[in-house]
Amino acid sequence: MAADASGAAPDERYDEKDEAYFSYYAMLTHQAQMLQDAVRTSAYQNAILQHAAAFQDRRVMDVGAGNGILSLFAIQAGAAVVYAVEASGVVGCLRQLAAAAADAEAPVNPWARNKLAVVHACVEDVTPAMLEASTPAGAPAGAQVDTIVSECLGVLLVHERMCESFLEARDRFLKPGGALFPRTGTLCFSLLSDARLWQEVHTRGEWWNTSNFYGVDLTPFVGASRAEAFASPVVGCFSPMHIVGAQTDAATAALVCPEDAVNRYLVDFSTVSLEDLRTFDVPIAFDCVTEPVVVHGLGAWFDLSFLQPGEEGDEAAGMGGMTTSPFAPATHWAQVRLLFAEPLALNRGQCVLGTLHFSANASRSYDIRAELHVPLAPETPEVPLYRRTALWKLDKQTYSWETPGA
Repeated sequence: MAADASGAAPDERYDEKDEAYFSYYAMLTHQAQMLQDAVRTSAYQNAILQHAAAFQDRRVMDVGAGNGILSLFAIQAGAAVVYAVEASGVVGCLRQLAAAAADAEAPVNPWARNKLAVVHACVEDVTPAMLEASTPAGAPAGAQVDTIVSECLGVLLVHERMCESFLEARDRFLKPGGALFPRTGTLCFSLLSDARLWQEVHTRGEWWNTSNFYGVDLTPFVGASRAEAFASPVVGCFSPMHIVGAQTDAATAALVCPEDAVNRYLVDFSTVSLEDLRTFDVPIAFDCVTEPVVVHGLGAWFDLSFLQPGEEGDEAAGMGGMTTSPFAPATHWAQVRLLFAEPLALNRGQCVLGTLHFSANASRSYDIRAELHVPLAPETPEVPLYRRTALWKLDKQTYSWETPGA
């Protein structure tokens, strides 16, 4: 099969097991959904334009460029050339975009002429020679770039494992001291009380609990069905009214994490290693101090920061960052709910301690294992009154959105 301008034959750009993944992102329907996420698109444009010094006359790489919107924002900020690296079939539209900008008679986006270099490959397969071959005439060439941008984010930040491609590009192509957008991502967790959703998931698992389905006893499937239902994270926007408890006091939190970095996990894309991203732990420490409550699971989301080293800003207020929190306007990532098969009944003053273990799996996602306990007494937080363990498969996610006002 003939190779294209990227130097790779079409069937060598990604493994066969990834064909469905890349076919999904080749669909303009899904590309439009991401563009229409105004929180996401505006956050990236604002961050790039507000950091024009990192783009002006610079060589830029856009990892997983998709429809090319981040590449175009980089050019708007003054980039000399942007290498739009994209493995899926949407690359054909990217090439049309570049060609339209260079049209001598009726250019579209003429400000992008000879600045958009389309590279059809996974970034793991890109070579310096491919960058050189793709560089438009008159644009500065070289084996490294000054800045890397990427919308490498899946549900709960790490689903789809595109963050690893971002780090691969950083390690192979970013000049020392170069800029990354985004620079950090933070996984955030809360306790969740949602009886309606828990009952909905419980019902899914109980459907097989019948001894006479057209004369057939289906109960041998019940155990596996229950486990499958509660191992499936629920993706969708939920009201912050379901969040209960608060981060526990520093002394108790220190028992599970001496640095007091509980209920969240910071990924610094400028320093994190691939190995650190593939397996990591999140310390959990929550108080329920106001009234007795039933906890049905955990709520989860992520925040982003585009602030560069030495900068200060309020990411939560939209200055240099973005959040997918239930307290903020919705994004297409929504939030994630991780439900317990057996809820926790907490009395006033009781807390929840433990750890979430994240492990990358072969399905472009993560297994999340929870080991939690409720302490016997406040003065002995390390002694469990009772424990809960759970396993969630982030790639087996299901969906449920709340009705506004419900």
